[in-house]
Amino acid sequence: MKELIALPQFGFLSITGRDALKFLQGYTTCDLNDLTPNQSLPGAICNIKGRMIANFQLIALNDGFLLRLNRDLIDDVASFLGQYIVFSKATITDLSATRYCYGLMTAMDNVPQALYQITHNQITHDQITSDDEYTILCVADQRWEIWSSKEQPAAIDQSDWQAQEIASGYAWIDLHSKDEYLPQMFNLHNIGGISFDKGCYLGQEIIARMQYRGDLKKCLHLCQAERPLAAGVAAGDIIYNQQNKAIGKVISHQAGSFLAVIQTKSATDDHYLLADGTTIEATNLSQDQ
Repeated sequence: MKELIALPQFGFLSITGRDALKFLQGYTTCDLNDLTPNQSLPGAICNIKGRMIANFQLIALNDGFLLRLNRDLIDDVASFLGQYIVFSKATITDLSATRYCYGLMTAMDNVPQALYQITHNQITHDQITSDDEYTILCVADQRWEIWSSKEQPAAIDQSDWQAQEIASGYAWIDLHSKDEYLPQMFNLHNIGGISFDKGCYLGQEIIARMQYRGDLKKCLHLCQAERPLAAGVAAGDIIYNQQNKAIGKVISHQAGSFLAVIQTKSATDDHYLLADGTTIEATNLSQDQ
């Protein structure tokens, strides 16, 4: 079978209780009413200025919701939501110590056989199947996430997984990017991560204004360095234009490919540069939708 890939950079928060739906609906960009038992949703939690505190993948539980997000942001998100949840009959729980995230790269036809040894159950749904021990999500073509309550033998090398994440245009808020970007700047509006008719949620006014009246001046770009980088690239690295003006920042990377939020191209910016002068080719992912 294909080997599982450990993804320890992700952690889990649950929001459960009688008011879980009502509470969380007021703090997420996606519409939780769109969830079905066999579906997951991307989305984000934003501050009052519409900047993302974290983005996530989310599923419904019997008594609430389970969010998978960057592990480094678990405490910040729990603390942020905790300011407001005290007025609701709902509870936030950090499940990062008892839930494990794994990746699997295989064709859909192979998933039932590939995962049988892990779950001991045949997988019958294309998008998601879940029980008390395992949740299996199709996150992209030939890429699956397994959320498990049991630790599994898994490969440590994430390079192939990260390369596919980047190629697919999936970026995750971390400590370098928290409180900095509107959800549209991570292309959430094109992958079902923002609902524009669900009603009010924190940051909604600014996010909606940008969608209908604004001009999104910064967008997620898929970037490729023109030559191998001796020092590599890191999240938070600055991207410059030809006039040596800082116009963007690296979000995630794998070898010479990376995702970055960059100001949209002007007539004078036909290519961009890293700090060492390396030219990069950048494709605006929002324009591709």
